[in-house]
Formats: sequence, structure tokens, C-alpha cells
Amino acid sequence: MRGLTLIEIITVLIILAIVMTFLVGRLSGGGDTAKAALNEIKLKTIQSYINQYHLRYNEFPRAISDLFQCNETTGPNCLPIVSSEDELKDVWGTPVQYTISSDGQNYTLKSLGSDKKEGGSGSATDLMITGP
Repeated sequence: MRGLTLIEIITVLIILAIVMTFLVGRLSGGGDTAKAALNEIKLKTIQSYINQYHLRYNEFPRAISDLFQCNETTGPNCLPIVSSEDELKDVWGTPVQYTISSDGQNYTLKSLGSDKKEGGSGSATDLMITGP
């Protein structure tokens, strides 16, 4: 019966370390790509909340906070569209920026991406959706 020499064991460990380094690098990059795709879905979900508000009250919310709290338009005993402002954050936990045009007919939703700053590339790219 023949055993493995120390050189053979070290060689196998080095090969495993190289393979694991490659796999971990690929998986962590894939996670950012998946989060960026999930972020687009999250913004489309928030867009659907805004559209629900529009259907109920025949106007777009003046601020994104109108989706989870009552205002002059909704009345004091309203039923909020979302239960908390956490539902209005992107996948990185940053509040989604909401702006409405001066005529109240269009709006823009914006996520700053993984870097939480203007600009960027890859998963740090800003994502913007306009509506309706």
C-alpha cells in the first residue's frame, strides 16, 4: 500500500486554493450583478405603488412618503399603500429618490446603485425609471 508524499499533498492543496480563489472571485462578482437586477425589480415595484396611489387618489404623490403616511389628499384615516418606508429603499438600503414634475403629470424614481453616489459603473450604476 502506497501513501501520499508531502509534496503530493501540498500540490493538491495549492491546486484547490487556486480553484477556490477563482470561484470566490466569480461568485462575488455575480452577486453584484444579481443585486443590480434585483434593484431594477425593486424600482418597478415602487413604480407600481405609485400607480396604485394614482388610481386611488387621481394624482401622483407629492412626496414618496405619501405612500406610507396620510396627507391632505388621502385624508387623516387613509389606508397607506405600503406599511413602512423600508419598502421604498433600494436593495442596498438607500432611500429611492422620487421627483415629480411641476405639472404633476410625470415622475422619476432613482437609485444611486451600490456605491450610493451619483454616477458609477457596474452595480454602482445609477438606475432611473420615469413614469407614468
